[in-house]
Amino acid sequence: MSIEQYGSEMNESAIADFLEAQGLGTLSMGNEAGGYGIPMSFGFDRSQNRCLLQISEGEGNLKTEFLEEGGRVSLSTFEWESIDEWRSVIVRGTIHQISDEEIPKAAGIFAAQAKIASLDVFHHPIEDMDLVWYEIQIEEKHGRQASTGSSS
Repeated sequence: MSIEQYGSEMNESAIADFLEAQGLGTLSMGNEAGGYGIPMSFGFDRSQNRCLLQISEGEGNLKTEFLEEGGRVSLSTFEWESIDEWRSVIVRGTIHQISDEEIPKAAGIFAAQAKIASLDVFHHPIEDMDLVWYEIQIEEKHGRQASTGSSS
C-alpha cells in the first residue's frame, strides 16, 4: 500500500475543525544549514486562515535565529487512538510577527484553543522570557484520517 492510499483525505471543513480542536503541534523550520522542530501551542483563526503562536525568544536561542530568517515553515498536529482511529494535519506557510493591534484578537483565539506546552522546559524563569506573537499565514493545508470503510 502506498502512502497515498493510507487513510483518506480530509476536506477543508474537517481540517479547520481539527485545527481548532488540537491546539498543540510541532513547528518545523529550516534553512541551508539544517532543520529545527519544536513542540508548539497554537490557535487556529479560521476567518483569516492562519495559526497563531506565542513564542518565547531570547539571545542565542536557536529558535530565534530561525524565526529571524523568516521563510516557509510547517506545523503538524495529529491524534492517534488506534490503527483504525487517527487524524493528522500539516499546514505550510510563512511565519510573521503580528502587529500590536492584532494581539488582543490573537490572544483570545489562542486562549480558547491552545493546549499550553510547559514554559519551564528549558528551566528559564518566565520573567526572563520574551514572549512574542506570531502568525503562520497558511498557503496550503493537508489532512488525512483513518479509512474505516464508512463515509468519513
